[in-house]
Amino acid sequence: MPKIVTGRVITAEGIPVPGIAVTNGRDVVATGGDGSFSVEPFGPFIAVTRPTGWHTDHWFTRLPAGAGDSTEITFELHATEQSLPYQFMHITDTHIDMAAPDRWAFDKGRLTTPDQLKEFLLDLPQLSPASRSVIVTGDLVDNGSPEEFAGLLDAVADAPVPVNLVPGNHDHMHLGRSGRISRNNYIVNDGNPELYEELVGPRWFSYDVAGLHVVVMDWHTHELGLDHTVQEEWLRNDLAAAGDDTPYILCMHDQPGHPVMDRLPRKPLATFSGHWHTSRVVDIDGVLHVNSPTPFFAGLDYSPPMFREVTWNGTGLQLNSRTMPAHYLHNPDHAFDVDKATVAGYDAKSRSSLVRWRHQLAGAGHRAGLTLAGDRIFAGSQIEDRPAGTVEALDAESGRLLWSAATGSAVKTRPVLAGGIVVVAEVSGAVAGLAAATGERLWTTPSTDPYRRFAWQSPVESEGIVVLGDQSDLRALDAATGKVLWRRTDLSPHHNIVTHSSPAIVGSMVMVGFWPTPNSPIAVDLHTGESIWPMPELQDDPWDTARNLRVTGTAAYDDGQDSFLVPAICSTAKLDRKTGSVQWTVQHEGGYSPSTPVITPAGYVVTVTGHGLRMLAKDTGGQLWDATVDGLAPFPMTAYRMKANPVMAAPVFEESTETLLLPGLDGVIRRFGLDGAPEGTYDVGVPLAAPLVAAGGSYLTVGVDGGLLALDLGAGS
Repeated sequence: MPKIVTGRVITAEGIPVPGIAVTNGRDVVATGGDGSFSVEPFGPFIAVTRPTGWHTDHWFTRLPAGAGDSTEITFELHATEQSLPYQFMHITDTHIDMAAPDRWAFDKGRLTTPDQLKEFLLDLPQLSPASRSVIVTGDLVDNGSPEEFAGLLDAVADAPVPVNLVPGNHDHMHLGRSGRISRNNYIVNDGNPELYEELVGPRWFSYDVAGLHVVVMDWHTHELGLDHTVQEEWLRNDLAAAGDDTPYILCMHDQPGHPVMDRLPRKPLATFSGHWHTSRVVDIDGVLHVNSPTPFFAGLDYSPPMFREVTWNGTGLQLNSRTMPAHYLHNPDHAFDVDKATVAGYDAKSRSSLVRWRHQLAGAGHRAGLTLAGDRIFAGSQIEDRPAGTVEALDAESGRLLWSAATGSAVKTRPVLAGGIVVVAEVSGAVAGLAAATGERLWTTPSTDPYRRFAWQSPVESEGIVVLGDQSDLRALDAATGKVLWRRTDLSPHHNIVTHSSPAIVGSMVMVGFWPTPNSPIAVDLHTGESIWPMPELQDDPWDTARNLRVTGTAAYDDGQDSFLVPAICSTAKLDRKTGSVQWTVQHEGGYSPSTPVITPAGYVVTVTGHGLRMLAKDTGGQLWDATVDGLAPFPMTAYRMKANPVMAAPVFEESTETLLLPGLDGVIRRFGLDGAPEGTYDVGVPLAAPLVAAGGSYLTVGVDGGLLALDLGAGS
């Protein structure tokens, strides 16, 4: 006969609690009228599903080796108030890092320290007083080391509310970071969950709050195929025990895709995830999918550090996404209202006399900016508290709203005008064609995979063909109809590093770069999609392949030298257009620099994010000058940085004065001469992450508050 583990679930007063779900990691049983349960030992733990109205400090027990009939377990529940509405906080990808503070090139101590997380959690009664629990969806630590886990557990030990931990791929990296292509064609790290289980606890479990069932699963080992069948069997048993009428949410480290969603016994209300270091809220077949950015350093989509408050009202969920106050990033205080910056539209109340007119977009601004076409402006916006966005058309002279069109998810990129059609990409990967005159939707090309497509780059048009997509699904559409003309799905397996490189089109060549794979830029034919440059090979370890040219932004084309200038991680490269061969590469600070280089008569100007501007010699890449920029920015936006700096957007070259105008996150526009000397500043009073667009004698831009501004810049102060 199989061995049996027995136990009881009781109250603090010793009263038995019937009907409580208990699991061995595969099977789920319910306690009887006397609070007792019996279950076969299977995994390393016996865990209880904490029911609505109860909590316990010890919800799982680690089974000793050889556990069996003599093993008796007691879970003690304590009553707790869980009335509706019930609010919890979602954070993700804390990446607790115990490395020496000078280890990282991007920033001194670029990832999270245990003290930062501890300070944040202890301050929850003041920062988010309605939040009654926290869920952290993975990559809790950076290297999966015992020291990092010790720091993590110390950080959460004294939290004033329960903190529920979800494992991520970095939490399984104590044996190394080698990469592989998974069973679902996904580039992931190898992993071993043994240390996590030894030091932290169960990797899949459930609990209830105010009638909402919360399910936690280990995405990484599921994707690797280490235990997906067991996790799925447990989930079927867990949901059966919860009951068909019990609403639930699914929390995993990565946005669950078809391999998870298609095998669920029934749909959840929502999923909550991280891994991408992005802010993305979409609705897919009636399920809300919430992917959140990092809380203590900037995201890979250049989101500022952020957290989400989630309110369950008994029938549905409401989000309140908030940027992290500067105090918790150990940055200086600033004068801006940025609680909803890049999240939802609000008026940051610039009182600058430089503002000729201001129009509030329906959502927030980010770094994409706007498109000026004749006398019309087209701009997208993002609404991160629900799956929504907008595209709006304005009169360029007056700022008068001509039309507004709603989208099914956020628009983080510039729309493109192709003939009489405005083409816009949503973060779900869906693409729409809108009538430029009225905003009427003329066509929609659905996302090829709304779980996996994270559309961050702007579409580009030439000859009536619109090109957009990512490294694992690059597409060309007919701008008039939305028909797919060609697709390239062979460039790279799927991975989670979002793409910020729009294609650069020169004649019939489409050139675009990605990171981490392909490991060098590619060039294809505009009309057929066929490769023009040789395709780089993917090595056995795809992360090793990624160590070459790591493109993070859109290239500029220098027609005088028939070359592309490519922004990459900590570097800028010059490529021959005909062959794709690298002519030179220059290393510099700045980490992820997504801004397009600027071509001037004197040289190439590169935006060194978090630092300033630098001019490079055209023939050699040698540094001609360097201009450092400082200011009180409200938050960092450069990926992995926690130190705020004004420099994010690229400058614009003003030919009439032969100067550069650089917008800043500190709300200041700076003018530089082509010798790098400062020539004036313009205090706009609103953080700017988007580039300036020349419009006759004035300039247009979009603030992080979603305010579209027309600026009259004089000589400057």
